[in-house]
Amino acid sequence: MLEDIETLQQRTVMVRIEEMIQSTPDYAEIREALQSLEFIPEQDETDFAIWVQPDLRIFVLLRMNLGGGYAGYKVAAYEEIERREGTSAGYNAR
Repeated sequence: MLEDIETLQQRTVMVRIEEMIQSTPDYAEIREALQSLEFIPEQDETDFAIWVQPDLRIFVLLRMNLGGGYAGYKVAAYEEIERREGTSAGYNAR
């Protein structure tokens, strides 16, 4: 039962992040929102960013444009990546 609640919370946050990314073209705003949701930047480079939320086991990958926006993104649970080991993670084109 507890696992079901954690999974529901994880999925809810993932949907919220997807909606935020799709409606917010400015990376600075996305960065602020991720920080407010207790995400930790693993890498925050000019061409890509990786943010993780260890408690909810979520990661966010953003591929950047030169103008400060982003070219693509991926929001996933750790489990999804672990199942795909050996394959490359794709981007959701914007």
